[in-house]
Amino acid sequence: MAKILTIERQGDLRALLQAKLSQAPCLVDQAPTIDVAIDKVTRTTYDLVIWYGDMLEADRDQGTELTEIVFRGHRETQLIIVSKDDGDPLLGKIKSEKYHYLCRPVDSQRLVALIQSVLEKDPAEKRLLSYPDVRIPVEFEGMLAVSLAMRQVFQRIKEAAAVAIPVLITGETGTGKDLVAAAIHKRSDRKNRPYIPVHTGAMPRDLIASELFGHEKGAFTGASEGRNGFFEQADHGTIFLDEIGTMDERAQISFLRVLETKNCRRVGGTKDFSVDVRVIAATNENLEEAIREKRFREDLFYRLDVFRINLPPLRTRPWAIAFLTDHYVSLFAAEYKKNIHTVARKTYRCLRRYPWPGNVRELKNVILRAVLMAQGEQLTPDLLPARIRDAADLGTHPWRFPIRLGMTLDAVEKEFISMTLASTGGNKTDAASVLGISRRALYDKLAKYGLL
Repeated sequence: MAKILTIERQGDLRALLQAKLSQAPCLVDQAPTIDVAIDKVTRTTYDLVIWYGDMLEADRDQGTELTEIVFRGHRETQLIIVSKDDGDPLLGKIKSEKYHYLCRPVDSQRLVALIQSVLEKDPAEKRLLSYPDVRIPVEFEGMLAVSLAMRQVFQRIKEAAAVAIPVLITGETGTGKDLVAAAIHKRSDRKNRPYIPVHTGAMPRDLIASELFGHEKGAFTGASEGRNGFFEQADHGTIFLDEIGTMDERAQISFLRVLETKNCRRVGGTKDFSVDVRVIAATNENLEEAIREKRFREDLFYRLDVFRINLPPLRTRPWAIAFLTDHYVSLFAAEYKKNIHTVARKTYRCLRRYPWPGNVRELKNVILRAVLMAQGEQLTPDLLPARIRDAADLGTHPWRFPIRLGMTLDAVEKEFISMTLASTGGNKTDAASVLGISRRALYDKLAKYGLL
């Protein structure tokens, strides 16, 4: 059954379509304003969206947001715009081929014929994406998927769990790499064996080898007794090494040897011992770039990159933000006994327009803070951090995008770095980590854009 959304104040077009398309299986939904339409398209997939109105200045930025969400998040959705103004700049920004424009006044028969033609060319029953599969959230090992990209991640997890080979998980900070690693272990035949998560980025570089492979008594100053390393502790199970790009050269060599020979040697030791360990590694760095800069061994990279799972950043899945927000509001309201039942529409709008450099982890923490601060039954924008309200800029220009079509790459990079610094409270080390670059590279960019 084809599904249509009309954006109109009176509902005349909806009534016309229900009458004219009565012989074809079709469901027609209506949104009286563009912001209501945006809420609907973030929650439901439509075959066709028809925006029936004038290109008013107040609607233009909303229209830009609507078209971006439709064409970025709903690959199969077609858009028809019916307006009096055929010279509006917004029309020139639409790059999708699944877009049609009609100038008013328009004959109703011509409009209906165009709609029928669009639906016949792209029938719903031939869709790769069907409504139940795309917009209904699916929970999997503590993770929530709304988009096709995340469902593909879940499928990759199942595939990785079936074979005991090294797995490399890539993705920005906060995308849930630790949850993916834990899910692979839980789904594997080693699920009843040890699972040892290790954050190598939190270890002093000169102690990484000792922590991973253990050490003998007297191996270094302060080693008053021998100690089993994480690989020994994970024997017959799984070890998860997060932020492997922080390993020094010595630790990388020892790690490569474990992968190749299944043997370990403690720091200060003279004998090898065998280990049977499933290795899962993760990084938010570009390891190919690290190889070019001689910071990461190429042979180790190829040993790890046998099966890769890449986690998409939240900003590429804006339609998932409303679902995740509702999920976390419900979760935290129940956990902390808060009487919150709804989320204000302006709150959704703020959350959608923020770029989420900290990804799902940042969203989760923001919602937790808002729920704890809430006094009423609704989650309102004033409960959000200033950086998120500022990104939406609700005060002066309620529909302005911080990053928008038409900006140069340098302008986009400058704006995104500024927003990332705002999200980390000005902490440049954290901002560099979120951006996946070194602190030196960040300082170079800050100097370039006059942000120091």
